[in-house]
Amino acid sequence: MSMQDNYIIRRSQRAKRARIIVTAETVELVAPVKMPIKLLQQFANSKSDWIVATQKKIQQKKNSTVRLSPELYQEESLLMFSGQQYPLYLQFTTCSRLSFNFDNAFTATLPEQLKLGCQQERSDLIRSTYKDWLWQQCLDKVEIVSEKYGKLYQLNPRSIRIREQKSRWGSCGIHDDIYMNWLLILAPEAVLEYVVIHEICHIKHRNHSRNFWSLVAQHCPQYKSHRSWLRTHGASLMLGV
Repeated sequence: MSMQDNYIIRRSQRAKRARIIVTAETVELVAPVKMPIKLLQQFANSKSDWIVATQKKIQQKKNSTVRLSPELYQEESLLMFSGQQYPLYLQFTTCSRLSFNFDNAFTATLPEQLKLGCQQERSDLIRSTYKDWLWQQCLDKVEIVSEKYGKLYQLNPRSIRIREQKSRWGSCGIHDDIYMNWLLILAPEAVLEYVVIHEICHIKHRNHSRNFWSLVAQHCPQYKSHRSWLRTHGASLMLGV
């Protein structure tokens, strides 16, 4: 099997050697900036059997993954937030636009005319508003955690950005920009906090060396359990809302 036409090459200043990131849909080859393309192709071809087997395993796991979001966003649907599911309640008023609130339960306040409208359209509108709310919650929380631990470590990111990503929970750019997956807001707060700490530590250590993990452990002693939680539940979170 030749992999030349079936993988994406991503050059990285941080990469000291080539590595492969496999998802159910893509194969990404992360490589040092100056590594010749011929060597990259040889490396990818040498791993072709492993790539096929890994994609098959991922696809099987994906097929058996439990979706956490409801089929329809309606009265008493259960919505995820910070590691728990909370019921959704609908209120119909004379308001002109939908608003979304949370207080140990979600309340969607909708214009009265939507009460007898198309159920699917109403569900789509609630879902879109819920997603926007989660996105903002994630940004707010990540900024708070980043400020807290950035000061402790004296490692301050240049910027923090929330992204929609299919396979990563977070990353730290070469200019110390932190990128976080918005779906982390669905995970327990301690798990989100761990991922933020993880990326902040990359400002000092651009690798996953012993020194890196030692720095993570200083302020997140339970990081192994948080990594384990993501391995177990991450695929369900990645399905989105």
